[in-house]
Amino acid sequence: MADARMAEPAIERPGLVATIAGRIVLFACIAMALQLVIVFATYYFDDVELGSLIVDRETAILAEGIHRRDGQWEFRLPDGAEAYAPGSETRLARIRSERGSAIFSNCGDRCVLHLLPEEVDPPDRWTRLLGASKPLRVAGGRAVEIDGQRVVIEVAVLDENEIAMWRALGHEFADHLAVPMSLQLVLILGGSLASAWLALQPVKAAARQAGAIDPLDPDHKIDVSRMPQEVAELGAAVNRSLTRIGGLMRDQRLFNTAVAHEIRTPLAMLQLELGQIDHPRARRMEQDVEALARLVGQITALGRLEALERKSFAPIDLAALGRGVVASTGPWVYDNAHSIAFADEGAAVIRGDPGLLEDALVNLVTNAVTHTPPGTRILLRAGPGPRIAVIDGAGAYRDRTPDGRSGDRLGMGLEIVKRIAAMHGGRLDLAVDPGRRTVATLIFSAAPRQPSGPPSAAPPPA
Repeated sequence: MADARMAEPAIERPGLVATIAGRIVLFACIAMALQLVIVFATYYFDDVELGSLIVDRETAILAEGIHRRDGQWEFRLPDGAEAYAPGSETRLARIRSERGSAIFSNCGDRCVLHLLPEEVDPPDRWTRLLGASKPLRVAGGRAVEIDGQRVVIEVAVLDENEIAMWRALGHEFADHLAVPMSLQLVLILGGSLASAWLALQPVKAAARQAGAIDPLDPDHKIDVSRMPQEVAELGAAVNRSLTRIGGLMRDQRLFNTAVAHEIRTPLAMLQLELGQIDHPRARRMEQDVEALARLVGQITALGRLEALERKSFAPIDLAALGRGVVASTGPWVYDNAHSIAFADEGAAVIRGDPGLLEDALVNLVTNAVTHTPPGTRILLRAGPGPRIAVIDGAGAYRDRTPDGRSGDRLGMGLEIVKRIAAMHGGRLDLAVDPGRRTVATLIFSAAPRQPSGPPSAAPPPA
């Protein structure tokens, strides 16, 4: 439960890409707000520049209503230019062709008061302030090209409000601030997110590698070759820690194996000496010494298992392996008043270490003999496919001692079998039918090929 509580905050935290995106948008909004203030202050307090903006915007709106049809100029008030309707007192407009002919005018004689005289050839752009305070009153004009012809548009804004000024400022903000900043934000945001995503791919791969690290494989390390330098340093530190931990584990395994080897010789001598004593108590001691010898053998097998490297794996025919185990364990099985047989049901070929798999099968056969009554028949069955099983006809394989532990010395034998199976990409499956039979099956993930030949059964060894 504690681990689950510790993992929850990590799951709820936002990803780095989302964090970068949020911060880019935040600072972009702050930059846009500051630039908005700067642009507003620059134009609002400069009446000449602001007047030019008003004239440019108003003439641009009127230019949308000018058309040429059958060689004749036509004008229709566009949307947003209703204030320039004929007879308007606050918005004056006059539109002339390059030759001076009138296209539109809503001011009549009043045009002379604020606009250029008709006999004057107007410049391409002009502006004149009609007042020194807000709301701004301004007159001006601009020459535009429509259908390849020069047209002069002149306006006078005499409003007592600031509608024209705010419209000009709004257009300036949209044209020169909002659109460029939005494009820049999209490019910067997209580029930053893409860069962060690409930079994090090696980190995600390293996380997957770290989750799949096999503690029994000393060469299994995190690949830091494609990581950014800062993250690669963390990965290298993790690899150094794994190397140190692997060294400690190897030293511990060597110590355990050395101790087991040192004990085996005295135990063998003790068994020989006990064999010379003709006494019931000596027989009971022989049983205890034999059990201790099996425990030492299991410790040695465990050390050998942990020291093995997977690159030494070779193809193994499970049928041939099973026959060999039956042949080697047969005399001992019969000495313990049991029987053993072998059956090949189309076993596959897998990759692995023959010695380790033989140790696993010997452990299963030993447990089957130890935990079943005399006269029990044991069958070692190879196949079908990448599996091999040890079957006894008693169904007492998983009986427990009073302290709740397995009878094979704290369950070490079964643990070794499970670890050997896991090292070969498989698992140990136990199926118990109490009083009838127990099936202990080593199931592997795949088989490179199926061996040829019909299923066969080997006779029990003599």
